[in-house]
This record gives sequence, structure tokens and C-alpha cells, in this order.
Amino acid sequence: MNIINYKLDTTNELLTSRIGLITPAHTIQVLDLSKTIDQHFPALGSNCALKASTFINTLVLSQHEGGECLDDVVHIAKDKALRLVTNQQVPTPQAIGTWLRRLGKDNQGIKALRKANKTLLKATLNNCKNITLDIDTSEVIANKADAQWTYKGNKSYMPMVGHIAQTGQIVATDFRAGNVSPNTDNLGFIKTCQDALPKGTNIKKLRIDAAGYQASIIDYCFENDIEFSIRAKMCQSLKDILVDKDNQWQPLVDKKGKAIDGQATFRMRHFMGDEGKVFDLIVQRSVVNGIR
Repeated sequence: MNIINYKLDTTNELLTSRIGLITPAHTIQVLDLSKTIDQHFPALGSNCALKASTFINTLVLSQHEGGECLDDVVHIAKDKALRLVTNQQVPTPQAIGTWLRRLGKDNQGIKALRKANKTLLKATLNNCKNITLDIDTSEVIANKADAQWTYKGNKSYMPMVGHIAQTGQIVATDFRAGNVSPNTDNLGFIKTCQDALPKGTNIKKLRIDAAGYQASIIDYCFENDIEFSIRAKMCQSLKDILVDKDNQWQPLVDKKGKAIDGQATFRMRHFMGDEGKVFDLIVQRSVVNGIR
């Protein structure tokens, strides 16, 4: 066994255990993100006040560290080595809370964030003109008094989030109470995501779970030449189709073309409503406890 020679010593140099935060801090500098943030966020009205970028950059670093509340920013404040390398000012949790509450009036913070995010998307998407949009709700369990019970049995918030599949970036969010149904105004949110994209970049593919199985969304996709993959909701009309003995069931195959034991599929043309657009419906079934 080879033993590596090493020597232990002491040092008076500043050390940090948060070296991983150097990467997001460097990214912020390279993209000149602070300038973009300060351009779109309202000033506090005092020349001595901290800039909006100081608050947001602190929150970004804290969340990358795994922070779960405002008080966790003190970890960064106490890390002299990290602050020296990143040249990052760190407001107190109380100051951040006051700033966030002030931005909450008239949704001015959300409006500014959307503008800043569009600039960031333009820089990072580069020449990507057609994107695949994934939208879904994301449960945020909370102990706040105004948190509502969700269908998962928790007191939470259920914001709707739109992601770009190619890069994993968030396009837009819609903050929602926990008791708001996941299928509420999904078409409006899809349009919000399109508006949030840089000029010249468009949604060309869309993926949603059963909350998006709505005739209005499917019609919108056809009208705007958007390919879509949406999980269908089980209903009586579909049940009637599935029990039809004339269905052309085929073995479901894996990526290598090998049939998967106990699973089958068939494809059919389907539509919703009286004048809905016709689309492909792909049905899969599995054997459960010996019963199809």
C-alpha cells in the first residue's frame, strides 16, 4: 500500500468550508447579474441603502448552501473567507425581511424579477429559439398561519412552476395557496411563460401531467403549432373505449425493442368536446395481481 506523504500544519489564513458557493458567485459576476437586478428593481430611495442585488445575491448564495429560512444567511455573514473571495455584502435577516415585504406591495417585486429573469434567459439560452416547456405544481410545506391544506394532506403552498427542459431554468412561477386546484388556469400560465421568454424564443413542445388535460390547452397547442404530451384524465368515455374488445392492443416494448412482460399499449384518435381538435391518445395497461 502506497502511503502519501503529507504534513499537518497550522495557518492564520482565512479558510472556508463553503467553497462550492464560489461557482454561483462567479456566475453572478460573469453574467453581470447585479447590474441587471439593480436596473429592474426599484431603488430604496437612499444613497446609503443597500442595492437590490445585494439582497438577491445573498439569498441566491444562501439557497445554494441549503438555507431554509432568512436566519440562515448568517452562515455567509460569518464566513470571512467566503466574503473576501466573493466581495459579498450580507444584510441581516431582519433587513432582508423588511426589503421583501416592501417589494410585496403591488407585486412590484414579481414584476421586477420577471424582467431580470428575461434578461438572464436571453444570455443563457444563446441561440436556442425553440424550447420544451414543463409545467407542474411544487408543494412548499409551511407552518404559516395562512397556509392551506393541500390534496396531499399538508399545510402548504402550491406554486405553479414552468421549466425549460433543455437547460432546467425556470421561466415563470405563479404563487398559489395550497388549496388551489392544480388545474386552475394552466392555459393562462402557459401564456405567461411564453411572454417571459426572450424575443424570438418560443414554446415548441409542452409537457404537463393530468392537470393540463383540458380542451382549451390542446386547442391552444394546435393553434400555435406546439407539440404536446399530456397525461389524460380517466373518465367514463375513456373507460368505455378501454373495455372495447376490438382494441388493437400491442405489447409495450422498452428502449431496446424488447416486449415488457405484463404491459400492453394501443394508439387511437381522440377529441374532447363537440368541436375539439383530434389528437393521438396512447393508452397503456399493466397486469396487477393477475388482472388486466
